Order: sequence, then structure tokens, then C-alpha cells
Amino acid sequence: MAISDTKLRSLYGKPYSGPAEITDSDGLGIRITPKGVISFQFRFRWDGKQHRLGLGRYPGLTLRDARIKTSELKESIDRGIDPRIALNGAANRAKPTVKDCLDYWHDNYVKTTLRDKTQALYRATVIKHMKDAFAGMPLEDIPVRLWVERFTEEEKINPRRARQLLVQLRSAISWCARRQFISSPELMLLQPKDIGVKPEVGEVTLSYNQLAKIWLAIERSRGSTSNRLLHQLLMLYGARNSELRLAIRGEFDREEGVWTVPAEKSKTKKLIRRPIFGAADELLKKAEMTYGNTLFPGPRLSVPMTISGANRFIGRIQSIVGVGDFSAHDFRRTLATRLSEEGVAPHVIEKMLGHELGGVLSVYNKHDWIAEQKAAYELYAEKIFWHIRKISG
Repeated sequence: MAISDTKLRSLYGKPYSGPAEITDSDGLGIRITPKGVISFQFRFRWDGKQHRLGLGRYPGLTLRDARIKTSELKESIDRGIDPRIALNGAANRAKPTVKDCLDYWHDNYVKTTLRDKTQALYRATVIKHMKDAFAGMPLEDIPVRLWVERFTEEEKINPRRARQLLVQLRSAISWCARRQFISSPELMLLQPKDIGVKPEVGEVTLSYNQLAKIWLAIERSRGSTSNRLLHQLLMLYGARNSELRLAIRGEFDREEGVWTVPAEKSKTKKLIRRPIFGAADELLKKAEMTYGNTLFPGPRLSVPMTISGANRFIGRIQSIVGVGDFSAHDFRRTLATRLSEEGVAPHVIEKMLGHELGGVLSVYNKHDWIAEQKAAYELYAEKIFWHIRKISG
């Protein structure tokens, strides 16, 4: 049934017991409360779903203006613009949109700082899938409710990718906020754990920027000195947790500049040799001065900390750092991936990880490439510390 001015005047401000909604045409309708309060609304379909958008109350908004506004919103749908965005009006268009922020982040950080492969990764994921999100709507004005709807749709397509997109988008927007390009939007209220599922074991690889955030979170935490030093060294060395957690002072030979993991502490049951390099040596000296022979003790200073104690600590760090799900073991995969991008030879990386070389190399070649390992470790540490300095200002 069509709505008329006469109908509206007869209903406004009077006790009402009829249908709560009356439709007009082109999706326009009114809602009427029992006390005669009349509100215009626009019904439309977007992304295959039915939506309802409030336009304003009568008589502040007249029937004629409501019909004009409805016509404009229908045109926005034809142009591929969400009516909820179009309703914000041209006054808001000067504020950065999602696309504006991603472009700013890409041009001033991704292109100038990251390697080609990492740039390609971001272009194929967050930039490709999120650049057109809420086209034309200021990012600061997008409520968390709309973000939840958007990422719910992403979850239906690929739950793991949905969480990855949220983590990457949060990282990009956080960078823009630190540069004062935008105020912190409601998107930041949405946590990675709220969306999708975490990557399966073997999928998490951290960026240098994420490693820097984790390093700073460890440094600023209230955890024990033993836990902080252990996890920072795990990050730098890419070693297995037990190799460092159970380490004692005598395994580090400064005269030779080598850390030797005894065969009984090695997963492969073979001796592992790694170099002692600058950044790691500073942390090791702190552990030696603080604790003596047992470098990473638990509550009983003469006994190494337990794996559960170490895992609880990194779990607390994960919950506050905001880069998604990760474990200490992911530092190993990250080191291997990032150094492969830097051109470090695969056999050197395998030695850094404490892996056995395959084939005939495992029988005849007992060389550990200590000098090459050291150069790679120093390069990796410098990359992390560069990002730490950038974040810290």
C-alpha cells in the first residue's frame, strides 16, 4: 500500500495499534510505534542478503525527501556502492577509506621496506581482497558490526584466509595510525581469535615487523628474566626449545666462538654446532651473570624451566601482541623463510636449524659452515633490530 502525506499526518503522534510496518515503493517503508512515532526505512538486498536502513523520522524527514533519498540509494546499488556507505554523504569522503589506507601503507612501507616476495604476498592477499571493502566510506566511520559481517562472509569462503586477512589488515591500519594518517578505527576492536581458524601447524611464518612487535612485548613483559632471555634467543637462533632451555654455561665456547648442543639434547641424536654471534652473545652473558651454570632456570634456580612454563609465557605474549596465533616453534620456520628470501644457501639454513643434511652429504661432509651461519645470523638479527628501532621511534 502506498504511503501518502495525508496518511502520515493521520498517524503521527497518536495511539496506534495497526501493523508495525507499512511499505511504499522501491524499498521505502515506515515503522510506527504504539505511540505514533514514525520512522522511514529503506529495504534492500546486498551480497545476497536482505538489509534495512533507517533514513530518519517524520516529520523531520518529509515523505518527498524520503523518496528522493531512496531513489539515490537505489542508484548507489546500481553503481556497486553499499547504500549504508552512500548514506554517509559526500561530506565524509575526504577522510581516508580502506583503499586509501592500504595504498598509503603499500607505497610508504611495503614497497620501500619489504623484499619483492613479501610485497607480492601482501598484494595477493590483503590488498587484493580488502582494497574494495566499503568503497567510499571513511574507515574511521565503519562500525565493528559491519566488519564482523564482512569477515563472516570471508570465513564462509576460507576460514584460514579470513583470519590471515584480518591479521594483515590490522597490521596495515595500525601502521597508518602510528603515522597519524588515520585515527584508530573500530576495526582494531576485532581480534584475530574472533575470526576464522588459526593456521594449521606448519603454516605460520612471521614478518620482520611482527618479530619486532613480539620482541618488544617480551622485553616489556613481567615474565621472569629467564623466560625473556630464552624466548629472545629462540627468536634469534631458530633453535628447538629444548636445545636452549636445557643449555648450560659450558656448552658455549667463546674462545672458539661456538655453541655446541650435545647429542643427548638433540632431536636428531647428533651433535649440533652453531656460532656465537654479537646479539646472541649479549643475551647469553646476561643469563650467565644472572643464573650461573643453568642458564634458563625455573622457580628452582638450579633446575631448567619446564616446557609448560615456557609455553605459558609465550601464550601470554601471544595474547597481548596482536599479530595472530604463533608459537616459539614458528620462530624456526620464520628464520628459514626469511633467510631463504635473503639468498642464504639452503645447506647453511639446514645447519642453523640443526637438521641433518640428506644423501651423501650426511655421510662424508661433516663441515658445519660456522662462518656462513654467523653471517646469516647477524643479517637476520640486524633486520629484526631495524624494525624494532622503527617501531620504537
